[in-house]
Amino acid sequence: MRMALVVNGLLGALLLTAADATQAVSLWVAALLVLNHAAGHAVTLAGMGRRPELRVRLSMLQGVALAVAAVALVVTAGRSIAGMAIPDVPLASLTLLFAIGVTVASATLLFANRRGSLTLRAIWLCSRKDVLPLAAGLVGLAASWLLLDGAPDALVGAGVAVLLLAEAWGLLRGGMMGEGVKHL
Repeated sequence: MRMALVVNGLLGALLLTAADATQAVSLWVAALLVLNHAAGHAVTLAGMGRRPELRVRLSMLQGVALAVAAVALVVTAGRSIAGMAIPDVPLASLTLLFAIGVTVASATLLFANRRGSLTLRAIWLCSRKDVLPLAAGLVGLAASWLLLDGAPDALVGAGVAVLLLAEAWGLLRGGMMGEGVKHL
């Protein structure tokens, strides 16, 4: 779990730096995706051996942060489309290829433990399912390069951000249900 936290944290920092340099919405969203997993691992580690109420509050805090960041990215995507901004496609694409490589390597390392503890299985599933949004970002960047327009990158980024909003809602709803069970 700690290894996944460190890898996701470092990859998220790299993606944030590259997103700032390239202005690619798909990189901002990829950074949010990876940093959300790092936050989930941190919440799990912080909650181990603690009261369930603390874990619920930490998960709800993660959900709120994810929702705010996802909404900000949808707004950023809209501004990118309105401003006709074209990202630095080659650098953004190389960064996403690197992120896919790291994600596939992590999933491969965790493959043997996918039937082990629930935590290792969850980390393996998260690593595995991250490849699709990262690949979608590559498709958006390729379309931006072909069309000489930043809209495809922004639209793909907005689409993934909307999916992250659903994940944020799941964290918040789970936290509220956890709180409700405690009071019954």
